[in-house]
Amino acid sequence: MICLSANEVERRFGLLDIPNRFSESEKQQLEIAPIVPVTGGMLGFPTPLARSGLNILNLRSILGTDPSKPPSFFDHPWYLAESFASEDCDPGWHFLCMEVLSDSISQPINYASSLEKRNLELPSAAEVVLMLFLHYAGSGGQLLQRKHTWCRERASQDRFVTVGAFGRSGLFVSAHPGGYASRGLGICAKLKNRGVASLAIK
Repeated sequence: MICLSANEVERRFGLLDIPNRFSESEKQQLEIAPIVPVTGGMLGFPTPLARSGLNILNLRSILGTDPSKPPSFFDHPWYLAESFASEDCDPGWHFLCMEVLSDSISQPINYASSLEKRNLELPSAAEVVLMLFLHYAGSGGQLLQRKHTWCRERASQDRFVTVGAFGRSGLFVSAHPGGYASRGLGICAKLKNRGVASLAIK
C-alpha cells in the first residue's frame, strides 16, 4: 500500500496547480494514519478541510482538456451541467484500490452490495480522480489505463458515473445504466471503515 502524508499531498497539489492546503493543526492530526487491512494495491491519501473546489468541474478547469499536457481530462462535455461534477471531495483519509477488483469486472453496479462483507464500498468520482492525478504527479504512472470504475454518484437519465481509461487522450468521465456490464468496467473499491489502529507517518 502507498500512503501519502499531508505534506506530500500538498507537494503534489502544487505540481498540479491545485490550490487547496491543509492547516498546521490538520497536518499534526494527519501525521497519524490509520492502519488498514490490505490484500492488494491500495493508495491512501488525505484531503483538507478546505475542500472547496476539490470537484470534477474545478479540477477540469485547472488541469484542462489538452492531452498534450497531462494529466488532463478527455474533452467530453456531457457532465458539465451534472450536479455530481460540482460535489467537493470529503475531507480526511481516503483508501482506494489502485486497480479494479478482478471479481468486479463485467459486473453491473449492484455488485457493489457484495463489497460490504469485505469492508469496502463504491468510491466517489472525485476520490477516483484525485487518486489518479496524485499518483501521476508523484510517479508519472497512469492507473486505470484500460479500465473504468463504477462510482457512487448518479447522473441524469438514471445512469451511474464511471471514471477511467486514463491514457493519451486524458481521463474519461462517463455514465452507464446500472445494469450495464463490460470487460472494461469494474470497481476500484474504497475502504469503508478506517480501522482501529494507527501508524505515524512522516
